[in-house]
Amino acid sequence: MELINEKLILSYGLTKDEEEKLNSLLSKQNMLPCKVIEKNMGNVTIKEVLENIESEKSKIELPHEKLLLFNGYKDKELYDLIDSIRQIKSSNTILAAVTPTSISWTVNYLMQ
Repeated sequence: MELINEKLILSYGLTKDEEEKLNSLLSKQNMLPCKVIEKNMGNVTIKEVLENIESEKSKIELPHEKLLLFNGYKDKELYDLIDSIRQIKSSNTILAAVTPTSISWTVNYLMQ
């Protein structure tokens, strides 16, 4: 499946404080704020989240994990961004990048 070029971070499971710190850091770098994946979005694909496509909400309970999913960043940009985010994220946060394969996965499948 084709990737979406928009540079964006999808987040799941962050506390309000972590989300505010992340968005503050992104704002200082002239980047869009993170897009939050909600608990009831388990059956929504990553592509649908990125494209703001409304989908039927799920009764599937997503795991109690913290996730930052990076979309549209080139390798060097991604490494630099992760370095700056490391200062504010908790050590148990999963970091991943959207790939041509994972873009068609549901949030639930990704988090398994």
